[in-house]
Amino acid sequence: MKISDSEYAKVLQQAVSEIQTARITIARQVNSTVNSAYWNIGKLLFDKNLESRHGSGVVKLLSVDLKEQFPDMGLSPRNLWDMKRFYKRYNVCVPKLR
Repeated sequence: MKISDSEYAKVLQQAVSEIQTARITIARQVNSTVNSAYWNIGKLLFDKNLESRHGSGVVKLLSVDLKEQFPDMGLSPRNLWDMKRFYKRYNVCVPKLR
């Protein structure tokens, strides 16, 4: 079966559009999942009542151990504290599931 050049151009354009849409969808899903993981880590630190004074050693050790397993992620002590602060600030905005 043979198709015209213009028909082929339409097929190519549709295929490119599908791939671009899929890539955007995947990027959004990955971003949402990473945000969820950061939210949950912040909640974990919040729930354990870790504070910068007496919990800094725990957070530093946690950072070292997490970076060992996930070297490509930003899991510095500062980022972990930021996750906790983010959770603490915005957890009141999230409806509680009962």
